[in-house]
Amino acid sequence: MSPSEAVESGRGYNALWWAKVQSAGPLQVSADTPAVPGLARAAEPDGTSLWMLPTLPDGAGHSVLEELGMPPVAVEQPNETARVLSICVACCWPDRSGSAWPGVTGTLAQVKAVYAGLRGRAEQSSDLTLIIGSLRRLHATNWLLWNEKDGEVRLGPRVVTWGPTQLVALREICRILPDPPAAVLAPPQPVVPDPDPLPTTPTPTEEDE
Repeated sequence: MSPSEAVESGRGYNALWWAKVQSAGPLQVSADTPAVPGLARAAEPDGTSLWMLPTLPDGAGHSVLEELGMPPVAVEQPNETARVLSICVACCWPDRSGSAWPGVTGTLAQVKAVYAGLRGRAEQSSDLTLIIGSLRRLHATNWLLWNEKDGEVRLGPRVVTWGPTQLVALREICRILPDPPAAVLAPPQPVVPDPDPLPTTPTPTEEDE
């Protein structure tokens, strides 16, 4: 392959990835996926996979996002959703001196406790409906990774796009929010090995009988 062909091939590869993230949002891929200029890589804690998503200039306005094909994600009940996102940041970002990604796993119990503390009252049954709805919307837009079965939540890959300005504001929000209680996580599920396809004892033959 000639140098010009290699350059053209590289451009095609990059354009393909940009088209993918613009149409589908952040993509979870294997850890050995080659880097793409302009796309951030958010590695999962276990190192087996990573997320690829566009890198945005700090403080990028609406026009810049439109040019990149990434207009702001619209959600229902934006105020309630933003409140729940802030609470999850407070629960999942304990070391606020560094990056928010990947953070730690938080729990629904923590989110409910901080939510009630923020409202200045005891937990109410209606709180859960509002919180779950917000968690689902934030999971669908990759701001959070919400495990509804276990009631556990992590910050989503989109948080790697937060620049210094956003992180300063989030640190201040976390400072004024009530402290979450300690997380009680679901025990890890045991790995069940596949059954051995071969018998463990020899099958009797006619001669043995």
